[in-house]
Amino acid sequence: MIGILIVSHSPEVAQGVKVLAEQMAGGRTPIAAAGGAHDGSLGTSVDLIAAAIATLHGVEGILALVDLGSAVMSAEMALEATGTPYLISGAPLVEGAVLAAVEAGCPGADLAGVAAAAARALEAKGVAVPPPTTPPADASAGTPRDTPVVEATITVTNKVGLHMRPASEFVRTAARFPCSIHVRNLDRPERPVGDARSILDVMKLGVLSGQRVHVRAEGQEARAAVAALAALVADNFGEE
Repeated sequence: MIGILIVSHSPEVAQGVKVLAEQMAGGRTPIAAAGGAHDGSLGTSVDLIAAAIATLHGVEGILALVDLGSAVMSAEMALEATGTPYLISGAPLVEGAVLAAVEAGCPGADLAGVAAAAARALEAKGVAVPPPTTPPADASAGTPRDTPVVEATITVTNKVGLHMRPASEFVRTAARFPCSIHVRNLDRPERPVGDARSILDVMKLGVLSGQRVHVRAEGQEARAAVAALAALVADNFGEE
């Protein structure tokens, strides 16, 4: 399991980001936060950060999200002392923490993958980022004859559509299966095809209540994956 560390010069900012990330991750990701100096003033404290890290019991790695320059130095000093593998992300604090927390809560998540998810945070605001070195798989490309392919069209009926919390549940469900799963919004064809395992890709679909999502799964357990996603949507993501 990967833990998330949030470090800010402000105690209020650190705790606020922690609360937001915890809610979006559904409580599945261990998250610690440290903000301010010992007296509660603006600043950072290696001791406070170390105390926060100590609450991340049993994690295999830690991704740190920080706000300003000295927070990097303080976080690095505290993390080095733990002996736990870690990375310090350059992603924006709020968006990066939310995306990292959701990714970390998915089955099989590792430190590199969680860091990569956080690094895409600027895409949520339409800010250009360098293209990936490997082009994404084309969901419409042909597949070997012996590769199972299952497709379905699902209508989203919960009140808020595939916004952050429902999208998080959708991604976690998709991540349970070994097959590749791609999704697109049939009612907004201008939106790109997305990877169902990526919280950002799913949110980019812009799915509103009443809109149709096309799901295409390829590979092992494809039928089970599509069935699980359809059941999740039919249950309105557990919303009343």
